[in-house]
Amino acid sequence: MTLATPDLDRGAVAPSQLPGPLFVLSVWRSGSSLLYTLLNQHSQIALLYEGDLPRLHRFLWGRFRSGSWRERWEFWNQGPSRHGIAIESMPASVSSAWEATRLVYQELARRKQATVWGEKTPHWFDCPLRMAENFPDARFIFLWRDPNSIMTSIARAARTERFFRKAGFTQRVLLGIENLRNASDALKAQGRPVHEVNYEDLGADPTSCMRQICSFLDIPFEERMTSLKGADRSAIASGVHHSMVRSGRIVGNRERTEVLPTALQAKVGRYLCRWERRYGAWPQYPLDRPKGLVPTGFGELWFDRVAYECGLLRDRFVALIYALVPVDVARRLRAWLKHRSFKRGLLPMSS
Repeated sequence: MTLATPDLDRGAVAPSQLPGPLFVLSVWRSGSSLLYTLLNQHSQIALLYEGDLPRLHRFLWGRFRSGSWRERWEFWNQGPSRHGIAIESMPASVSSAWEATRLVYQELARRKQATVWGEKTPHWFDCPLRMAENFPDARFIFLWRDPNSIMTSIARAARTERFFRKAGFTQRVLLGIENLRNASDALKAQGRPVHEVNYEDLGADPTSCMRQICSFLDIPFEERMTSLKGADRSAIASGVHHSMVRSGRIVGNRERTEVLPTALQAKVGRYLCRWERRYGAWPQYPLDRPKGLVPTGFGELWFDRVAYECGLLRDRFVALIYALVPVDVARRLRAWLKHRSFKRGLLPMSS
């Protein structure tokens, strides 16, 4: 399936004439794939699934004008092909990653004749305000989940996905949650349109949550938004960790049958205590908080921040390598890394 621009009905409003993009932000394993799928069930909503093209703006110097950015983006995360976008259908020369991103959003919206366009991603936890600066007309939905459930879900996903086994992943998640909380508050203070959703509420009462979102977006509620029946999941990567959203039913927050390591439970508890003192009654979940804990101290915060920044630096270094070397060389490098991980037992046969 290739990207096409259908003729709009007479009187219809083109996406480029409508309010700016909608960004759905969270950290990993917060239920954002479920929320994305339900949102895209609406006839007027067309969101990109983790295209993350803006994150490549530093590493594609000059390529946005030469046209090679399209092939590089496809290689990076298969963003075009996952959404049925033919590379040659995208403009070869654009001024920046921001212009390219907006054009892709709007073309996807035209294909569906949608009026709400944008992206869902868990990868902008470190830069939501920068995205807000580059998209001053954007609207934001922040998705929260009990951090204990997030960590449990990450532990499950790590069994089959090496991505979740990266060093410093715990720090990345906990500080990512805090960054998103700060960004949400800052955007509200600026008068920007922000809506917040709790995954637990979405699973327990999807109708109420989706009605509130429709009210926020100023579009009529559609009943199909409360069901996964007939949903398009073609842009969602395969993998056991996405089996729930690929099922035919919405499953609420599952009971945690797995027990997190004692040290990790205590660490999450200290962050919950820190956030309660900083932000009041937030996060809403878990409802039962451990007693007698103290918030994270200066030493722990300093160590976690170093681990967090090292993880980001590693990701940027990898992106830089893939951006600079020829695509054929980058493909061979990626294949070698996968083979190496498989031989070391870090990658399942299906990867």
